[in-house]
Amino acid sequence: MREWVAECVRGRLWWVRAPLLPILLWILGGYVRDPLHASMFDGANFAFHEMGHAAFSWFGSQILTTAGGTIFQLVIPLAAGAYLLHEQRDPFGAAVCLFWLGTSLFGAGAYAADARAQALPLVSPFGPVDPLSHDWTVMLMRYGILSRDQAIGAALRHSGVLAMVASVAASAWVLRVMAVGAGSAASTVKKEEAGRG
Repeated sequence: MREWVAECVRGRLWWVRAPLLPILLWILGGYVRDPLHASMFDGANFAFHEMGHAAFSWFGSQILTTAGGTIFQLVIPLAAGAYLLHEQRDPFGAAVCLFWLGTSLFGAGAYAADARAQALPLVSPFGPVDPLSHDWTVMLMRYGILSRDQAIGAALRHSGVLAMVASVAASAWVLRVMAVGAGSAASTVKKEEAGRG
């Protein structure tokens, strides 16, 4: 695995990406401290959530249209990460997408935990908001598990935090591989120059 990552990142500058790591750690700290924390990722998560409702509405199923928001907000970061990893050969970018997925899982968890209380303000570009506009209320009522909203929400939030922690660890490791590779390349160049001199 290390050799594959080293091959992928050869020639890329680790220090250009390094400043993102403390930013991700700072954002992660906010999620750990506050179950309703919001970050710069939330705008994208919300946009893809609403697109998911629109995309799944073509199936003509109320439950799919309702679930489509959460499905999209989770699948899009996964798809972006897979694209960066396999097509762009950018493991650092893929690790950042894992962090994005973590924020999306965390947000879905906050939404799920609110299914009974419906205390969160709902926003919809598709018309007026009423109690049956709450996606997780509709989904959990449909399957008779509305009373489990807090447990489901907590599981999603914990999964999100784990994904963010894994992302930070993976990002740091990729940066280390990049830095070591850059150091080796510089050493090789110096040896070649000394050999010619």
